[in-house]
Amino acid sequence: MTDRQHQARQHLDRPVVGADLPKEERPGVPMERETRPLTPTAPERFEHMRRRHGLTHRAELRSMTPVFSTAQPLHGLSGLLRRVAYSTRETRARHWMLLLAADRVDVLEHRVGKLVKTAALASAGAVAVLVATRFFRD
Repeated sequence: MTDRQHQARQHLDRPVVGADLPKEERPGVPMERETRPLTPTAPERFEHMRRRHGLTHRAELRSMTPVFSTAQPLHGLSGLLRRVAYSTRETRARHWMLLLAADRVDVLEHRVGKLVKTAALASAGAVAVLVATRFFRD
């Protein structure tokens, strides 16, 4: 016979089971602990970050949200597209299409920059090889 069946037979006169039983008759009494209030995980009021020049926010908002990122500042053509996108309302398709285009342009800017760095390193490496061969030949 399981504990639940034993408990149901023992208390036929009362329609109670489990946690409704008196504390001393509960099966998990030694394991039970008094409940403690939960500690709050978020502060009641957020401290706003200071606004910096060049940051954008939605046109519907009067000011910046309490927490925003300044890790990736807007730059280049993609930054210009984002500034134009954030100057329009969020409900317009132009807003979202400009943001999508800005993401694509940002990827292209990154790839072109990487290609330029690689080309510069390759040409510097070629020059270093030519100088080294002339130096060791003499």
